[in-house]
Amino acid sequence: MPLSEEGLAQAQEVAERLKSVNISAIYSSPLIRAKQTAEAIAHFHQLPVYIEPDLREIDYGNWEGMKVDDVMKQFPKLEQLRREEPMKFAAPKGEPMAVFIERVVSAIQKIASNHAGETLCVVAHQTVNRIVICWSLKMDFRFWRQLNQGPACVNLLQVREDGVWRVCLVNDRCHLR
Repeated sequence: MPLSEEGLAQAQEVAERLKSVNISAIYSSPLIRAKQTAEAIAHFHQLPVYIEPDLREIDYGNWEGMKVDDVMKQFPKLEQLRREEPMKFAAPKGEPMAVFIERVVSAIQKIASNHAGETLCVVAHQTVNRIVICWSLKMDFRFWRQLNQGPACVNLLQVREDGVWRVCLVNDRCHLR
């Protein structure tokens, strides 16, 4: 689904916020909502948007499009596993969480290593962002759902010269009206 009118306004607001940042490259998930946001940001920087397929959201298989309440009623044990032991979870016909995590972490490491010392913009999705933050902080992935990621939020991560990742800002939405 493309961004709603509100989503487009939020994409513009985050783009305005980042227009004075000296961004070297912009990466995006291939999903339309992320691409629209990345394109709004890219407009101010005269940069192309590089599509990284491995930044796409987790594939929930048969759960795609279902409301959380319906999932909890129909699949209570699987939903409990997703919450408590995500590394063992996979929705029916979906992507196993462990595979998703490996895909996302590999993608973010590749992007960062290709742009050492540069300021990048990576536009992704709630679960992708949560996983990257957990990984950066060396947190147990069981806690991924405890990280809030609102629409059009800004997270700031830094990779030091010694390769250590630092999380400097999480879920900042002060630019939204």
